[in-house]
Amino acid sequence: MSADSLAFSSIAGLVPRIANGEVRPTEVLEACIARIEAHDPLINAFITRTFDLARRQAREREGELARGFCRGPLHGVPVALKDLLDLEGFPTTAGSRILKDHVPRSTAPAVRRLIEAGAVILGKTNLQEFARGGTGADSFFGPSRNPWDTNRTTGGSSSGSGAAVAAGFALGALGSDTGGSVRLPAAFCGLAGIRGTYGRVSRSGAVPLGRSFDAVGPLARTVEDAAILLQAIAGPDPADPSTGRAEPPDFRAEIGRGVEGLTLGVPSNYFWPGYDREVEGLARAAVSELERQGARLVEVEVPWAVLGQVAYAAVVGPESAEYHLPFLRERREEYVSPGADFFEQSLFIPGWRYVQAQRARTLFIRQAAALFRRVDAILTPTIPIQPPAIADCLDGMKTWAPISHATAPFSTVGVPAVQVPCGFTRLGLPAGLQIAGRWGEEALLVRIAAAYERAHPWWKRRPPVAPGAPPPAPWDIPSPTSQSGVGATGRSPLQTEEQIKAFAEAMNHRVAPERLDALTAGVNRLNASLAALDALDLKDCERAETLDVLTLKVENVPEA
Repeated sequence: MSADSLAFSSIAGLVPRIANGEVRPTEVLEACIARIEAHDPLINAFITRTFDLARRQAREREGELARGFCRGPLHGVPVALKDLLDLEGFPTTAGSRILKDHVPRSTAPAVRRLIEAGAVILGKTNLQEFARGGTGADSFFGPSRNPWDTNRTTGGSSSGSGAAVAAGFALGALGSDTGGSVRLPAAFCGLAGIRGTYGRVSRSGAVPLGRSFDAVGPLARTVEDAAILLQAIAGPDPADPSTGRAEPPDFRAEIGRGVEGLTLGVPSNYFWPGYDREVEGLARAAVSELERQGARLVEVEVPWAVLGQVAYAAVVGPESAEYHLPFLRERREEYVSPGADFFEQSLFIPGWRYVQAQRARTLFIRQAAALFRRVDAILTPTIPIQPPAIADCLDGMKTWAPISHATAPFSTVGVPAVQVPCGFTRLGLPAGLQIAGRWGEEALLVRIAAAYERAHPWWKRRPPVAPGAPPPAPWDIPSPTSQSGVGATGRSPLQTEEQIKAFAEAMNHRVAPERLDALTAGVNRLNASLAALDALDLKDCERAETLDVLTLKVENVPEA
């Protein structure tokens, strides 16, 4: 078996060969390292390489096998970590100059579980600065490049994790997903990715974006490989109350059952209109394949889709601003991403608006429960567009809305979602199908995705790792505010520069005079967009169900 064949193996197919001695962990590791050294100067997937650690771990895995001990389905598997997850003794930069010298003294529980399951850690991967954005183009360490066309973005914010697996640098990787940051690079890079139910994996030891949205999740070549990785990292953590107390179910328990008898919802609103025609065509073909296999398709409406995007901003904004306030006070000029503007503007989102948005999430969860009483899962394209050129993404926030169009609404209600490749466009670029389902039912989503993947094993294709065609024409989706039908200013009064300056001073945050005008305009635009939430009737939405969804059952959720 060639070195490249080892590097592009599936985890599920390779580990039995490692366990029986046919392949050595050190062989697999060196195959991955050789590809990193040959191609990562172009791809730029890694911020920190941990080859010495990986070689030591691989030798330990070989010694364990010699003693008759196998750690399980990740024994000797080289994996990569998004560089916002702590690994003791190595920097956690979050893609930012601000944290480039930050070296944690402990390892994140998700990473520790991965190592205990037998994984070998290759390094820390690139990402959109502080995970705010969907392209991966805005990193202090430069953008990662898509192995299918190195002129194009990988998607983000887990950009390096997607690029590393797609390029054969690692057999799997961990990312994080707030509004789609596992599913998006998985889709653009032709991989499987899973965002588990909120609370499925501990967030401890991870640089936060939105604490009530963040989810650590896997990217891998196949759906089964992603499920294996999720199995390894899932479970209770006393340091993260959202993880609960119960041990996770077997995410591969239903993987071979097929889809006959399942009812799958295809949204009639929001998710399909205006999409890139090739992407839409590939996703619809995947939906038809599941119908051919015996699933029953029904048309559904996802009522929270538009305002779910608004609630996302109203919650993630203040949660991210709380983390970033010390940096904004002292090191504002060191940010490289326009995401910093969002962090700073979010300092001025009123507290009542944050509470309103969390109550809105309770309403949206009730709407989701009503929908999932009718269907077993919902099918949408993962991303509405083909991967854009990096040159068009260097202001990553401009592309955030279209790229996260289909993923963020499901993050808002905390449900699990699986991304599976569903083909390639005429330019040779991957497209993806998103499968979202009930809280706690990742195994069912894995079952559905694996059924499609068995019929269409797109994962067996390998990227050229070379430049390709010119970028597609610019494309846009109307903003959530324009779709909401709510007036632009709503009930959020405009703030003056003097008010913004006074509020900033009260927070001990100095705003440079030359930035005050732009900040004031940005704050007013942001707060005006959030006024769309004023149209909701939230009188019966008193409990923040969004923070405790891991064991939520649709039959126990009140009617919307």
